Amino acid sequence: MNQQRYISIIWNNFTQGDVRRVLIKRISVLLVVVFLIMTACNRNPIQSFEETIDSINTNEFVVNCSDQVNRDKKGPINSLGYLCKVGVTSTTKLEDSEGNSIQFKDFSQGDIIRIILSKPKNISQDHRSFDAKEIVLMDAKP
Repeated sequence: MNQQRYISIIWNNFTQGDVRRVLIKRISVLLVVVFLIMTACNRNPIQSFEETIDSINTNEFVVNCSDQVNRDKKGPINSLGYLCKVGVTSTTKLEDSEGNSIQFKDFSQGDIIRIILSKPKNISQDHRSFDAKEIVLMDAKP
């Protein structure tokens, strides 16, 4: 009997407003968790891709990354082209297709390169700048 009375006293001290606030907090947390899971599962991050060098700037290549930006889109895809800035840092490994070490100056506009990202990235319309872990010269422009 004492236990039921104790529970009754505690329950009666809650107002309807308290119950609503607790329920709203729990529902809000649940919705945030569901949203994060859906966002994380929506796209697979890209670890590497091959593309042609559009231009070369100081310590970066600019490549056409339209295929990567549009990779998970369904339905009609717009005809806009997207350029990505690929940062070349002091730790970026540069090599030719046979694994020989080369230098930044060995790359030219029009070369086909394989870009291996420092970490997997969701390349999108709003996120098109990243550092490369490794860049491989696949096919040099003659």
